[in-house]
Amino acid sequence: AVRSGGPVLELGVGSGRVAVPTALAGVRVVGVDSSPAMLELARRRAKPHNVDLRLLEADMRLLPDLGTFALVTIPFRALLHLSSDEERRGLLTAVRDRLEPGGMLAFDVFHPDAEDIAETHDRWLEREPGIWERARWDAAARELELSVRTGESEASMRLWWLDPDDWRRLLGEVGFTDVEAYGWFDRSPLFPGAVDSVWIARR
Repeated sequence: AVRSGGPVLELGVGSGRVAVPTALAGVRVVGVDSSPAMLELARRRAKPHNVDLRLLEADMRLLPDLGTFALVTIPFRALLHLSSDEERRGLLTAVRDRLEPGGMLAFDVFHPDAEDIAETHDRWLEREPGIWERARWDAAARELELSVRTGESEASMRLWWLDPDDWRRLLGEVGFTDVEAYGWFDRSPLFPGAVDSVWIARR
């Protein structure tokens, strides 16, 4: 974000855990999320710092006209909320259109392997102290029902994953060039069978 010079558009801004540090680094950020509750958390996180962070409630599949950006980020696997190639192409096209010439898109996704699915399917696992998670996988449909509970609260969501070859194909179909894919945020190689990938693509 600093190297891009900004401004940055972050889709799926959530609680601001990425956007606020980005703004603290001196980069202007626009954050979009469909959850009013998460946006309120982001506002609370940003308030003590008086940073240049604009937060908007919107569905990333229906992005308003926000101008153009040097960088668009979609962190913490938010693209997995999209259930079809039609939705994915629509969003990626909208992102491309909002990038300045030479601008960059960065996102991360997962694509589980058979071992991960077998080890975690339909089991409650304590991911962090007091926070339990259950994954119900449908490998044929590449669909995940993910439930999280803590204390008396429980919430569920559905996610849909793709293999890395599919993400590369979609990026090419909508006109992105100079596509880079890594196995993690340290830019380690994306080996066959990797369960996570980090992508950088340029307009």
